[in-house]
Amino acid sequence: MTTNILSVISAMAEVATVPRQGEHLRPRQPVITMSRDFGSGGDIIATRLCQRLKLPLYDEDLLREVASRLNDDPAIVQLLDEGFGRAKDMWLYRLFSGKDISPDAYRDTLIKVVMSLGRLGGIIVGRGAHVILAGECALRVRIAGTPEVCAKRMAASGNGNEADLLAKARDLNHRRGKFVWEAFGSRLSDASQFDLTINTDRMDDFEDVVETIIVMAEAIHSGRVLRGDLVGASAHA
Repeated sequence: MTTNILSVISAMAEVATVPRQGEHLRPRQPVITMSRDFGSGGDIIATRLCQRLKLPLYDEDLLREVASRLNDDPAIVQLLDEGFGRAKDMWLYRLFSGKDISPDAYRDTLIKVVMSLGRLGGIIVGRGAHVILAGECALRVRIAGTPEVCAKRMAASGNGNEADLLAKARDLNHRRGKFVWEAFGSRLSDASQFDLTINTDRMDDFEDVVETIIVMAEAIHSGRVLRGDLVGASAHA
């Protein structure tokens, strides 16, 4: 974990110094943000995508740890501020224009972290990354499922008692939704916040889901399906 965190921070520092123009406009590799309900198969799908596309996987724990480490490294924070500070401030202004929001050091750091990873490429799981990268060259995926079906699936896979898993699904889904709402004013139930939403309630195998996401991710990374203003928006950030 430590090596991964250090390598991620090093790559973030490097990408912060690269100007967003010409061949540097799009990320080096495809970017996929993955929001998922507990037990919906989102973590399995993210892992398979990582293996198939040979992309790094940035999960919620890693994002939290990177953000925490950055707060202890003012030199890296300054470098990211130089590369992303104005873009972050403009992003916050566009999202919260006219609203009274209190300063939030973790949220501000998280935005810079996700913006950095959005230039590197990879699969970013949770933490509202789909909101942060809404104007970027990224595929924003939501993997959904009803708590009852997800709990039954998890229990059948030997992950515990179905009743306990149902309670966990409801609690974890609530906490994830609460974080995104409090940090970014966005609802996970708002389908307009995602490019692709898949309900896995009726699925036993996720391989075709993986294939679908790969096709969409490659199309977006190539620029074939993005609006022209989204392909060029980051150049002016």
